[in-house]
Amino acid sequence: MTTAQQVLDFEGARLGQGGDETWAWYPLPQGTAWCMAFQSMALSSCGIPTKWAWVSACFDTYRSEGRNSYDIRTAQPGDLVAFEWGSTPNGYDHVAMIIALTATGAWTRNGNVNGSKVQDLWFPFDGGGMAEIARPAYATPTPPTPPTPPTHILGDDDMIDRFLARAEGHPEVFLVAPGLGFRWHLTSEERLRSAVHILNSFGGKILRPPASAKVDIIAGQPVWVMNPADLAMIPVAS
Repeated sequence: MTTAQQVLDFEGARLGQGGDETWAWYPLPQGTAWCMAFQSMALSSCGIPTKWAWVSACFDTYRSEGRNSYDIRTAQPGDLVAFEWGSTPNGYDHVAMIIALTATGAWTRNGNVNGSKVQDLWFPFDGGGMAEIARPAYATPTPPTPPTPPTHILGDDDMIDRFLARAEGHPEVFLVAPGLGFRWHLTSEERLRSAVHILNSFGGKILRPPASAKVDIIAGQPVWVMNPADLAMIPVAS
């Protein structure tokens, strides 16, 4: 069964590309608006047959199946989000896929933006045009097991404490162990909350970023927005 992450990975592998692959897949004439066709290609290629080129037709169908919501703040990774900017009479103007939410908006994966490319963009909840979300028929995910602090470092505050970070311009959040020199990718807010709960139960805590740092608040926790090169120096734990 298809998962949201599979579709996001499929789209992520095409970041920076133009519409040629999508136009050929649908098929559509070159130059046709392709944001919805791109989402259709990604979902179909990952095992969820989808064939829409018009955003509103897609959302009409999901709405009839009870798979939609107008509460954007409840969006999950992999949800489709429709945008209403007033440029398409009687229809939505754009569609993207939710990557992750922040305290004030959403990171999205888009086709046909900024020079007809695939790109990740952040939009605010207020004033960003996000009007409706819809959930494709993904497999029900197994709740992830968050990383557990190794038992041999219990009692050593410098080793058990962690901080949360993401790279500037990227939505992915990591749990960083400064004493161990590793980071873990937290793939959802649910996993972030679980990681914090387990960390607290072992006597650890989430460290606050430096006073001069740029900070996001995600799931009630401070997330250090770091220089991508600095974060990349910390290896990802397998």
